[in-house]
Amino acid sequence: MEHQAIYRKWRPMVFEDIVGQTHITRTLKNQITGGKIGHAYLFCGTRGTGKTTCAKVFSRAVNCLHPVDGSPCNECEICKGILDGSILDVKEIDAASNTGVDNIREIRDDVNYVSTAAKYTVYIIDEVHMLSPGAFNALLKTLEEPPEHVIFILATTEAHKVPQTILSRCQRFDFRRIKPSDIILRMKEIAHGEGFDITEDAYKMLARLADGSMRDGLSILERVVSAEGSSVTAESITSVLGISAADSIYSIIKAVADGDTETIISVIDGVLAEGKDLKVFMDSLIQNLRDMMLCKLSDKSGEVLDLNAEDMVKLKALADKMSFEKISHAVTVLSDAAADAKWVRMPRVIYEVALIKISRPEFDSSPEALMDRLTSLEAKVEGGAVTDTAPLERRIKKLEDKVKEGVTVKIEQNAPADKPQPAEKKKVPVRLYNPIPEYELTADHPLVKAARNWENISRIMIRSAGYLTAALRNRNITIDADGVILIFKNGEFGAYTIASNYKDKLSQIFKRASGTDYIVKIAYENELPDDLPDVWSLKLSDNADAPEDKPVSKDPIDNLVQNFGEIIEDADESEFVGYSAKDDDFSQSSFSEDENDREEFLEEDELPSDEEE
Repeated sequence: MEHQAIYRKWRPMVFEDIVGQTHITRTLKNQITGGKIGHAYLFCGTRGTGKTTCAKVFSRAVNCLHPVDGSPCNECEICKGILDGSILDVKEIDAASNTGVDNIREIRDDVNYVSTAAKYTVYIIDEVHMLSPGAFNALLKTLEEPPEHVIFILATTEAHKVPQTILSRCQRFDFRRIKPSDIILRMKEIAHGEGFDITEDAYKMLARLADGSMRDGLSILERVVSAEGSSVTAESITSVLGISAADSIYSIIKAVADGDTETIISVIDGVLAEGKDLKVFMDSLIQNLRDMMLCKLSDKSGEVLDLNAEDMVKLKALADKMSFEKISHAVTVLSDAAADAKWVRMPRVIYEVALIKISRPEFDSSPEALMDRLTSLEAKVEGGAVTDTAPLERRIKKLEDKVKEGVTVKIEQNAPADKPQPAEKKKVPVRLYNPIPEYELTADHPLVKAARNWENISRIMIRSAGYLTAALRNRNITIDADGVILIFKNGEFGAYTIASNYKDKLSQIFKRASGTDYIVKIAYENELPDDLPDVWSLKLSDNADAPEDKPVSKDPIDNLVQNFGEIIEDADESEFVGYSAKDDDFSQSSFSEDENDREEFLEEDELPSDEEE
């Protein structure tokens, strides 16, 4: 007999073997024993939670000749026939590959025929959300009033995509994610039956990697057993799956807490040298930060985390080294970095900068980083590391006042407490911001027109280069003599990096989208002067030739872009093919020699004269 996957070999055969879904199996068993079977069911839930398995068990239970407390006996001729496929009254349909109206029409025609051997004809439609709107419409009437011998079981991982008209005709059952303890219990049963030797640490790691899916957990187990043999340990799982060891996670968290940037870079080098996936490593890091947060919030976190004693001690020790504000800041920064890393060629740089910003919050001016620094200072005061707190209190008071006013500014380290500092005009390099002379800054300036039409222009640019979406979408801009300046907030490092790496491409597609010959520049908001021009308050320049009662005429191309920007297609210059004189003949086509197709023309003497008219 050919090899069968573990999850298929050990698929539950009765309701009692389905793990973690007692609230559903109990209801279905009661319906069967009470003779109150519905005509349509909808099973919803994430992958690997038992939807299809439950549907198969239910299809045998409703047809079983000798059910046992609502579960199929799997010994009668009906149960055996359904299991070996000789009885065709239970039909499984994959909606992902049968999405059309014709497939549903076949079902609609087949339901009129009575069952061949079983009491009920059961249709199990998996991934039902993949059906087309027309297919759903074709299913509606049949689903609402099927013949008495027909039962529909619809299964889906995305219930929100199923039309309400379908949902209202079904009994809905939501399958929960399976708890790690239930996964471990079922795995122990399977390991005993298969003769596997699995350590407790390995069980817990498999349960966490399964992420609520029994099938995923068994698939991971089979992969490890295939590579390492029947003896499975946490180290073998780490080795086979390419997961970073817990020591690397703990090392980098400790380095972040201590502000040790050298160790951070060293750990990242080690992870990459071992051939590990950096994204998987960062996901594990975020998961551990979440566990640390639970340790700080609850004394009963050990019951929730389900870790062994040694790992729990390490985790609590790390949690004591970091404040809640720092952990929260770390999770936010790493989550943003994970989103930005998908759009760059070297995600390592994004992750390294994110970790350095967490470990050294003085390099970050975001509100979360300021809160982290403030909490650290408060801890030093409480611990007696700072004796004279008057300067610290004055700085905190100034910061609080600025936040109340809705403005945050950098507080000078050595500024006297009582003497107000004169406001100095910010000096900005010309290469970063080259102001347009006031006499040229009018509403009919090409850059002012482009800035007012930025919403349409940016939409065209995104269509031309989708990988620049993060740098362009909902982006604030300003203008100077060189072109348009994209303005980034201090925390948007990933989007800024994307724009910096593709600055030339941004300028290229901006020129095509706007019809100008200006470039695109990038800058952080704190690098620009405070008195940026307001393009919407500018007026048209004086035009002596224009009539007083009419506005100065505008370029019709501007009107086209403003009114119909969404239909303007951006053509890549590299795809333009010029016309060749050899290939194209623009001469007049010859007339057909067919007498019937020939056009008739009046001769000169047949033309009517003026007198005749």
